[in-house]
Amino acid sequence: MSTKGHLGLTAACVAVILSACVPEPADVQGEGVEHLYTIFFIVAAVVFTLVAGLITWSLVRYRAKPGDDLPKQFDRNLKLELTWFAIPLITVVVLFILSAGVLGKVNAESADPSVTVNVEGYQWGWRFTYEGSGVQIVGDADDRPEIVLPVGRPLTFTLGSADVVHSFWVPRFLIKRDMVPGRQNTISLTISDPGVYRGVCTEFCGLLHAKMNFVIRAIPPAQFEGWLDGQRTTDGDG
Repeated sequence: MSTKGHLGLTAACVAVILSACVPEPADVQGEGVEHLYTIFFIVAAVVFTLVAGLITWSLVRYRAKPGDDLPKQFDRNLKLELTWFAIPLITVVVLFILSAGVLGKVNAESADPSVTVNVEGYQWGWRFTYEGSGVQIVGDADDRPEIVLPVGRPLTFTLGSADVVHSFWVPRFLIKRDMVPGRQNTISLTISDPGVYRGVCTEFCGLLHAKMNFVIRAIPPAQFEGWLDGQRTTDGDG
């Protein structure tokens, strides 16, 4: 194989490996999702190693040689059949129980959120309204909106669409929800790390879909209250 061929193969392998990487979660619920991904990866790696190892061992240990007689044939082994039925069954049941637990936590709605943000998607922008404060942040493809949220406080996003189907996704939160016209979806989460996080629409919604982005800036609660008061004052003066 040529040098270019080796480089191409290496790049392809790296791309495949990186495609399975999960970004470090920035919210409490996302930490549960990442933990579940890790469990699935370990189980898959063990199964692959076991199966590939047994196949390789069988090919080497029992490879045919010139002059060998046909080995004794058999068509059933009850103990072996029960074993290879029981192991996958138990594995799938355990993974299902773990997945159901994480899904329940991800889908759980906060009973008393510190901040509720009503999110409306439209072609091709976002409208964020802080419930109970009168503060609204609006932006489109040419003017990406930035919203501010407190760290360590329960948050709820209520999601809706003004026109076509959109999708609300912040990669570092590891949670995504569709935004369907005439229907309200919700996401409840708690941001664990201060920082700036990019959000996108992940449902193709027309010509400028790729530019339908937004930014979340997560800051300490005291700073958030100061920011919110400043926004109220600005809106009132306007």
